Parts: sequence; structure tokens; C-alpha cells
Amino acid sequence: MASESTARWDLILVGGGLQNGLIALATLAARPDAKVLLIEKADALGGNHTWSFHLESIPPEARAWFEPLIEHRWPRYAVKFPDLSRTLEHAYATCSSERFAAIVATRMGGAPNAELRLGVEVVEVGPSGVRTGGGEVIEGRLVVDARGPRERATSDSGYQKFVGLEVELEAPIDDQVALLMDATVPQRDAIAGQPSAGAFRFVYVLPFSPTRALVEDTYFANDATLDIAGVRARVMAYLGDRGMRVVRVLREEHGVLPMPWRAAGPVSRKNPLVAGYRGGWFHPATGYSVPVALRLACFIAARAPEDVFGAEFDRLADGHEKEARFGHLLNELLFTATEPAQRWKVFRHFYELPDDVTLRFYGMELTAADKRKMFLRRPPPGVNFLKAMRILPSWGLR
Repeated sequence: MASESTARWDLILVGGGLQNGLIALATLAARPDAKVLLIEKADALGGNHTWSFHLESIPPEARAWFEPLIEHRWPRYAVKFPDLSRTLEHAYATCSSERFAAIVATRMGGAPNAELRLGVEVVEVGPSGVRTGGGEVIEGRLVVDARGPRERATSDSGYQKFVGLEVELEAPIDDQVALLMDATVPQRDAIAGQPSAGAFRFVYVLPFSPTRALVEDTYFANDATLDIAGVRARVMAYLGDRGMRVVRVLREEHGVLPMPWRAAGPVSRKNPLVAGYRGGWFHPATGYSVPVALRLACFIAARAPEDVFGAEFDRLADGHEKEARFGHLLNELLFTATEPAQRWKVFRHFYELPDDVTLRFYGMELTAADKRKMFLRRPPPGVNFLKAMRILPSWGLR
């Protein structure tokens, strides 16, 4: 790259989502004088999201600087299925994109050598810098490209799609328990509303206070189409059926997340580093991003930019690819070998496992013994055995 205008940075972070925000916070916590440039083409960081995570998944070295991001927390959470209800005694927490944007912007603004640029589009990313839409070339020692998912073929992917409403309620509810999965609701698709039309459905309830909650209607479906108005009405019906009268809707979020059973490509292992969702640094079977993004952020923050790549990074990437591969396998079994009306049984089976297995699964830290417990020497209940036997050998499993 060549230009009339150049600048030199330790880190150039392209994209202002979760991954790069965490890299910025981790780096400035480790090296307050680091030269960090964060560029986002939108006018605000973080988009419109609510990130959820188990508090046990936050590594000790990150807790001090990560703590301000935590907006709500619960000492326990529950899951419900037609024939199983459980409360798990594990702390659960969330961070809204609004909270995330404020914390990252404040930390960047208070660092002597950091800069946040909003409303700037990057049109070219290279190993030594980036080019903006305005023609400026900016040089850096390490470039991290985390601008969100690339366009990709979707024939090998299912979808997690949802509509969430943050609501103010007339009467108090129990705000000490997060409801991660209420699968006792009718198993309808998110398109036409027909029973068993191609999705596993559940409702997710996060009480932010006794009279305020985020309620999301979620579908694990083969089709990416989302009827936002229809699902919004189902959220309101769900609340009404449970006697929760809505005073007003405070906010809405919705999304369609690919759940692939093939990786888009190998993990990036050179400068520029492709990270976040764009680089495959997420949980393919759940969409949870915080534990994986934190792992990568802490790794980068602990090293000089020129020392990031090498044998230690290869071990980190190898471990992530191994865990992602297992998640891809679970997606293929769920979306190609399980009838939509039976998919809830797969999740019910998962929540019958020991609590520590659940935590390691969400954190992408499963052991070989954990994986055997999940399969119990055969596919989980609900999965078509013959179809599974055609899939498992291609993954080296029988």
C-alpha cells in the first residue's frame, strides 16, 4: 500500500463488534500506552445485540477489565422441556451493545495512544495496514479484520433466528432466575406458523429487574426466512399466556445466524488476522461468542504485535478448530438427521448431562470424555440412527 497520508499503530482493529472491542480492552489493560486504532463504519460500536455468557467462562486474567461490561447477572438459570425442568446453579450474565459501546469508547478515549474512528469504511485490508474509503492508508504492526461474516454458500448450514422484545411489565416476576430455554411452547416454524414446519422453537427470558425483561422467541431452522412481525406477535402471546401484562415495549432486536456444518475455511494464522465471526472464532453450535472472543483477545493482549503468530498461536488455533469441528458435526446431525418435531429431544438430552459438561460445551472446552457422554456411544435421542451412521464416518466417528 502507498499513500500521501500514513500513520503507524501497534494494532489496527477493523470492525467495532465484540471481538475487536474485547481485543482493545484487553490490550489497553495489559499495556495502557499501546497504540490501538479501532475503526467502525457505522456510527456506533456493537450493533444491536445482547451478548450472554456463563460467568465461569471469564478467565481470571480478564475479570478486572471485563467486569464493567456486565450489565445484568443471575445466580442461576433454568431450562424447560415437555418432560424435564431443571435449574442449574451457575451464574449467568449479559452485556448489551449499548453498554459495550460506552465502555469501549470510554476506555479508548482515556488511553493516551488509542483512537476510535466511527463512520469510516475500510475498503482494503493488508498485512501492514488498511485503506479507507476516503483513500487514506493507515499502517500498523498487526491488523485484525473482524468486520462480521463474509458472504458464503448456505447449502451446508442451518440457522438460528430470533426476535427479542425488551418489555416493561405491570407486575413483578422472579428476577433471580434466567430462563435460557422454554421448549414447552408449540414447535412452530418462524415463517408460516405451521406446527412442525421446520424448526426447533424455544423462548428465552432474561429478567433485568422485577418488572423488566428481554423475551426472545428463537428457532433452529433449515430456512433463513424470518417473519419478524409474526414472531413479535408470538412473543406477546407467550407473555399474555403466562399472565405477564406488558406496559410497553422498550426495545426490539432480531437476527438470523448461520449454524454451519462445514467451516468456511481454516482459521487465519497470519497478518492480517481474520477474527470474530468473520474468521470462525465463534461457537458454531450455539452462536455464543464471548468465551472464544475472550480467549483470542487475551492471547493477543499478552504479546507484542510481531510475536502473536507462531507455535503458541498454532496451538490455540488448532484447539479452536478441533472444538469447532465437533460443533459442526452437531449441527449436521441436528439439521440433516433430525426431524424438526424431534429436535427438542436432542437439547433435552444435553441438559440431562452433568453441569460441568454444560459449562465446558458453551465454553468450547469439551474433553474426550465429555463428547462420549454427549453421544453415549450413539447419536443423541431424536436423531435418526441410520442417517447419523451415514454422517459420522465422514467425521472420523462411528
